[in-house]
Amino acid sequence: MSDLSEEAWCAGWMLDTEFELWSAVVNGPHEWGRLFITPEHISELRRFSGLVNGWVVFDDVQGETYIPLPEWIARYTAWESVRHPQP
Repeated sequence: MSDLSEEAWCAGWMLDTEFELWSAVVNGPHEWGRLFITPEHISELRRFSGLVNGWVVFDDVQGETYIPLPEWIARYTAWESVRHPQP
């Protein structure tokens, strides 16, 4: 994930990296910064998430941190509802 952030933004972990990459997992390929997130990227992200049954988020205190998938999905859903509120 940090490698993709580096490719897209020349930053080890751009703000909302975890959300933007999950958005690609959910919604499919798209541009993110200088990177086009491909089906191959998405396949690898899904594979890694499935192996650990979770996702990685950036925590200001601990840095890159694993969280279980149900917790992650709740966080992503909340983020998405703020980003794209329903009328």
